[in-house]
Amino acid sequence: MNRATLWAVVPVKSFDCAKQRLTPLLDAGERAGLARAMFEDVLDVLARHPALAGTLVVTNDAEAAALARAKGVGVLADKPDAGLVQAVRHAAHTLAAARCAGMLVVPADLPSIKAADIELIALGHRHSPAVTLVAAGSDGGTNALACSPPDAMPICYGEDSFRHHYNAATALGLAPRVLTLPRFELDIDRPDDLLAFMAQPPSTRTHAWLRASGIAGRLRARHAAVDNATDRLAEPADALTCDAPAALYQKG
Repeated sequence: MNRATLWAVVPVKSFDCAKQRLTPLLDAGERAGLARAMFEDVLDVLARHPALAGTLVVTNDAEAAALARAKGVGVLADKPDAGLVQAVRHAAHTLAAARCAGMLVVPADLPSIKAADIELIALGHRHSPAVTLVAAGSDGGTNALACSPPDAMPICYGEDSFRHHYNAATALGLAPRVLTLPRFELDIDRPDDLLAFMAQPPSTRTHAWLRASGIAGRLRARHAAVDNATDRLAEPADALTCDAPAALYQKG
């Protein structure tokens, strides 16, 4: 299909409510700062990408909307209590009503993605009707969903969403194309995700923010402490039990 017929859709919840599963590591302000930095990394890749017809951010967060507009990205107002499924459905219906050819849903917590990844999705996406999927690396989620037309299939985000999206497309006779894109696999939801991201080359706005905020150093120190404790637990038990006095083994 024409390379510039997919609209990127980025659903964004309020930064103040983002990344609750990182609460054991980050306080509320740090979680908001991380969400903001990741969102900007994603927008830097998507905005004015030649393989996209445009980019649309779906949000009710005023700061996210302002960041999007500053980068020349469209904004679609979201209801305050709407979840991910409702936000993506809203975008799909809006784009379909505007006779846009297709949409590519990209989560706002994929700071590792590059322009080349978007190019591969656009090039691999078939002529309409079509569905292209990229799975999350660890939790069965869907980290990229391309649909032509935008409302070609039901939106199934939630637990094990990749399987549900795949089955829903198959049931409609759409034979989904599945791509493996390592940079798309790492969404940052849990502490282990954040540590895995920090181990990657530090080339993103998110890396810079983690260093400047002091979080990177704090998490590395914590990780090193855990490793050291694990190593100590794995050491052989000392010889006290072997050197017990012989009298303990004498029969009375």
